[in-house]
Amino acid sequence: MATAVDTPHVVGTAAEEFLPLAAEFERLHEEGADSGAELCVYVAGRERAWLRSRDRGEDRLQIVRSVSKALLAVVAHALHERGVIDIDAPMARIWPAFAAEGKQDVTLATFLAHQAGLVGVDRRLDVDDVIDWYPAVEALAAQRPYWEPGTDHGYHDLTFGWGVGESLRRATGKSVDELFEEEFRRPLGAEVRIGVGPEHFGRVESFRTSGQAGTATAAEVLHLLDDSSSLLSRSQLNPNLLDAERTMRYLGAEIPGCNAVSAARPLARVLAATLGPVDGVRLWNADTLRRATRLRRRGTDRVFARERAYAEGFMLPDRHLPQAGTEVASFGHYGQDCALVLAVPGHDLSFAYTSPQLNNRLDQYAKTDDRAARLARAAVAAVAPAGDAEDAA
Repeated sequence: MATAVDTPHVVGTAAEEFLPLAAEFERLHEEGADSGAELCVYVAGRERAWLRSRDRGEDRLQIVRSVSKALLAVVAHALHERGVIDIDAPMARIWPAFAAEGKQDVTLATFLAHQAGLVGVDRRLDVDDVIDWYPAVEALAAQRPYWEPGTDHGYHDLTFGWGVGESLRRATGKSVDELFEEEFRRPLGAEVRIGVGPEHFGRVESFRTSGQAGTATAAEVLHLLDDSSSLLSRSQLNPNLLDAERTMRYLGAEIPGCNAVSAARPLARVLAATLGPVDGVRLWNADTLRRATRLRRRGTDRVFARERAYAEGFMLPDRHLPQAGTEVASFGHYGQDCALVLAVPGHDLSFAYTSPQLNNRLDQYAKTDDRAARLARAAVAAVAPAGDAEDAA
């Protein structure tokens, strides 16, 4: 039974076992670490907690940055399950130009797992090229991999959205937002958008800053990374979309690697529907769930020069990005300094957290802050018996 939550900084509802989660959310606000935030938890297809900062309206949305990748992966696996696209086939089969520079055998599954060697493009792109879509995907198709595909892994940032998004567009004839409409908004009532129409601009939260420093520039971030992370400097942060993401033109574009707009409640609902039925709607069957979330590779990421663990389109817990803890078998994705979504199949639990308040730490590309991890741990603790730890995924 849901209990009303009404504290100095937090409002919402939570089942009794999730009241400690509400208390942790309140503590973050008391510490000055958060504002304008929202979180939601589903268990066994039912919403069990929906909490938001008192200063956040119920209908607000925000950019969720790289959580966009997880949403794209959910769609890709759902379409593979239904035979609309074959993620084990070479991408060049439906995108002939992609075969250039020795990429004729690269599959979408390899690309989803950040193993395609396509962490960026050598061609100089500006923000207009990224917003206009076609210059970016043409540059990706022409790009030579930075390593032999399938032999190593490194975070595919913008390129993830271009490669997966263009493959889905060619397989279906539909834009990414049209697919979000068909897979999320219509059947689940989960408001996830990419390419926001003018009628929704006023609902999108602007990012807020805290502390003394402004948001880190691309150059400042690069100075903090190890020399072995030089792949990041080649194009991963070029162009610097952090400077563009507050504009209406950016919000109105489809940049599937980073500019989906949503809130915690619909995100938790989407992840819940990958685990089992939500009001009669299930996005994946059990075989797809196992396949999509199994570990593809763990080890030193060639972009970030530190441990990362990837499934096909999802992050798995590691000591730098722990999700609900490295001992918890979860899959999900972080959105740089502003969001986390995850699911724990063993507990049939999904969790989503979004916040427009950025921490402005200069190492934000290398690791995330602790807010989301604290909340995710509290969410899992509500359903896990004391001392119950699962093997990491």
